[in-house]
Amino acid sequence: MRRIACLVAAVLLLGGCGVEPTGVVDRGRPPVISYSPAWVTVYLVRDGRLEPAQVPVISDSAKNVVDTLFRAGKQPPRPGLTSELTRFSHYDSKTTRYTDVPQHDDLAGNVGYRLNVVISGEGRVSRLGLAQITCTVRQNKQESIWSVEVTRLFPGLPEALGEHNCSDFRDLAAEGVRLPP
Repeated sequence: MRRIACLVAAVLLLGGCGVEPTGVVDRGRPPVISYSPAWVTVYLVRDGRLEPAQVPVISDSAKNVVDTLFRAGKQPPRPGLTSELTRFSHYDSKTTRYTDVPQHDDLAGNVGYRLNVVISGEGRVSRLGLAQITCTVRQNKQESIWSVEVTRLFPGLPEALGEHNCSDFRDLAAEGVRLPP
């Protein structure tokens, strides 16, 4: 039995594994994950009116869209654009489901959400600032977010700034700009 084992080992050693050795073969660049940003529309201000601007965003989640609006206001993508939100910071955003939607056959399967946007900063948020937040969210989340509720958290006492739809601010659109619902 020992002789057979030695014989098998010798055959395997001399025969190899059946793969012939080759030199190094170049197959191109190694695989790399590339980042390609999404683009969203944020509403900034020109001459007291809402104007859309395309800016890159890491992801199109509601939180990232609102973060991008506040960031774009501090570094506008085009000359002449400003923001009513520069004194404020985006603190948090949470989505809540509508529970007061009537149950009709035409609404079956449609789920609506309210985005609660919490900001911080000194002073009062202008109507134009509320429009920037609301219309930016509605532009990028038209199907799922039905309204936007804004709260200024601190400093001082929390202040509820109401629940809004972009249609509340149609009078603030720049000429030729069609705002989302």
